[in-house]
Amino acid sequence: MKIDTYGDPKNPVALLIHGIFYPGVTSYRSILPILEKKYYIIVPNLDGLSYPKTDFVSARKQGERIVEWLKENNINHIHFLLGSSFGSSVAFEILKDVSLNIDKAALDSPALKESKLHGMILYFEMKKTAKDFRKNGINAFKHFDKYRYFDNFDKEYCLKVYNTMDDKTLKELAFSCYKYRLPSELYRDDTKIKFIFGEKDKSKANLPEVKELKSGEIKIVEGMSHLQYMFEKPTEFLHECGVL
Repeated sequence: MKIDTYGDPKNPVALLIHGIFYPGVTSYRSILPILEKKYYIIVPNLDGLSYPKTDFVSARKQGERIVEWLKENNINHIHFLLGSSFGSSVAFEILKDVSLNIDKAALDSPALKESKLHGMILYFEMKKTAKDFRKNGINAFKHFDKYRYFDNFDKEYCLKVYNTMDDKTLKELAFSCYKYRLPSELYRDDTKIKFIFGEKDKSKANLPEVKELKSGEIKIVEGMSHLQYMFEKPTEFLHECGVL
């Protein structure tokens, strides 16, 4: 697993875990310049969602690989953990590791549900996206409103990621987003956790599971769709997460 880092290693650690449609640091262009002033930022490139191509593994194994890297680099204290979309399930695996001290965690548009139907819907959406990218290249981005935040550099990287994905990886990724079973309880009394949903976000399908968990504050942001709050109002988003 390739790990990107930004900022001064002497600063408190912010660990940011991306989702499917915004691979690597492309998820965090809006908040990176703000966080970099006071944090040492770690952005893992999730296996199956990176370039050069890597094979996809489960959220649990992704989490294990990230924790292994942290321990190899003598990092056991995370001031801020952010999981976005699919990255929220990886972040949740990291929250289970009580050997790590984690002050604050935010799960934005979390993918924490078990549903074959939702997995199938996402699979067909991802197939359509990948097909359009292969056929139309950079011009395909104008067909997807969710990529309006990308500059040309991030578009090129996203194309590389998607153009190297085979159907097996697409299917594994899609179904893994809706193949996550939350535990009955999270033993993290020392961690302040917030679940963030856009009012118009499809990830609100996860609300029943999150409410049942009773392990953090739930914030529903009026008028926002999937990850829109972070991209369009980064300073306000980080204030909501409690890190500014």
